[in-house]
This record gives sequence, structure tokens and C-alpha cells, in this order.
Amino acid sequence: MRLPPETILLAAKRWLEVLPSSGGVPRARTLLTTATSYNDLTPTQYATAYSWLENLGLLAELGSPVPPANQVLAAVLERAAPPWLRDADDLVQSPDEVPSDFLSAGELLGLDEDEVFGQVISSWGKVDTAARERVGEAGELGLVEMLRGIPDSRVEQVSSWSDGFGYDIEFSQGPVEVHLEVKSTTRIGRFTAYLSRNEFNVMLRDQRWILVTLRLSPEFDVVGVGSVAKEWIAANVPRDFGPFGSWASCKLDVPAAAINEGIPELGSRILRRLPSW
Repeated sequence: MRLPPETILLAAKRWLEVLPSSGGVPRARTLLTTATSYNDLTPTQYATAYSWLENLGLLAELGSPVPPANQVLAAVLERAAPPWLRDADDLVQSPDEVPSDFLSAGELLGLDEDEVFGQVISSWGKVDTAARERVGEAGELGLVEMLRGIPDSRVEQVSSWSDGFGYDIEFSQGPVEVHLEVKSTTRIGRFTAYLSRNEFNVMLRDQRWILVTLRLSPEFDVVGVGSVAKEWIAANVPRDFGPFGSWASCKLDVPAAAINEGIPELGSRILRRLPSW
């Protein structure tokens, strides 16, 4: 979905402002199409905006504490998902880095550039979290399936019943026993991993813990398997500098040079069964 015309955005905002207190759609439509303060837009534009809101499901959220302007802008960001949004944490770090068309849309809706920037960050968080959950689940399931295809192995996806272990998969075959913390991506050229403090603490005390990197196809098939050394992770997590504060989770942008091919700890025979990173 592309950014709608400004007339539709403005009409949509007015619908959300008027509907909760108007006593129903017919009365709201009459007000919007006859009142002098609203006649800068045509009945057709109001009708189109109503259909747009209906298609997005926003009419089911009437009475929301979220201001109408933010509801409209959030709907465009989160449901249209412009390509730059998924990298907004890297590309949009201040209001002046928000794409100009979205700044203009925000201005039309009555939002200043700081408010637009705040909405971008909020919407990015929702989109990014949802995407990471889908990709992460697909990656874990894909790796579990691959590992279960290895003869005489035992595979347990412990993350499916508890998130307290600090890793996702237990794998063993003969003398080999490892605990795999799985991070997945569908992106090319950038690998970002979110590491919890518990996962890091388990890494420090568990010699069998391994951070596995998976590259997935757009269809969520595993097309590459790698791993990251504990030493690199330990050197790049945040530091606690005082007794009254500590980090709970962190984002690691892992360069290609830090990702090893496959999972060497599994041994060369198993390694050959996994797709190259």
C-alpha cells in the first residue's frame, strides 16, 4: 500500500475525530459533507477515506486513546510498511532523517517533525518486533528439522516450552553436545542479533553454548548457517559502569567477518550437511 493522497489522509483523520461523538456514520457523514469547516474536501474524498479506514480496520478502534492523527500515520507506516521502515533504527535517527513525504503527511495531519519522528520509531518497533518473531520462529523450526535429519542425533527445541534456558535448541550426537542460541535474518548484507542479558550470562558459564546465525529465503527456508565466536560477543556487548544500572538486552550488528562458516563445534561430518553461510 502506497502513501495515500493528502486529501484521503486528512479526510480519514476527520472521520476518526467526528465519529465517536456524532451518533453514527450517517450523522458523521452529514456533518463532514455539509459543515463549512469541512467543505474543503468533496463527498467523494470522504467516502474514499471511509473505505480506506474500513479496509485497515481502524473503524473498529473508535474511542481509542491514540490521537486520530497518530492512528492514521501509524496505519500507513505499519500496514504499508515502506521499505525503509525495517531499517529505521539505522536510517532514521533524528527528525531530519524522516523521509520528506512522511514529514509532509504528518504536517497535514497536524503533527510536527518531532511527533512524526516519534511515531516512526514507535511503528518501527511494532513492525520490527513482529517481523523478528516470525523470522526467529521460522529459523528455529528450520534448523530443528535439519538437525533431526542427522542420524543418531537427539534434538530438543527447549524454547518451545521455556525461554529461561538462555538458548533455543539442545543437540547431541555421540560425544557432541551443544546448546544453540539461534538468530535468524532474511536480510542480505546486514545481520542484527538481539541478545538478552540471560542469554549472555548463560554464554559466559556454559561451554556448550553457541550463537548460531541463520540466513533465510523470503519463503523462510534456511539457506545459510553460520556462528559467532563468544569472544566477539563478549567484546561488543555493553558495559555496566555503576552498581545501580545494568543492561537487560542489546542489539549486535554483526559484520560478515565475524560470522564463521557453519557450526564447527558439530564436527566436519555434520557440518557438511548444513548449507554454507
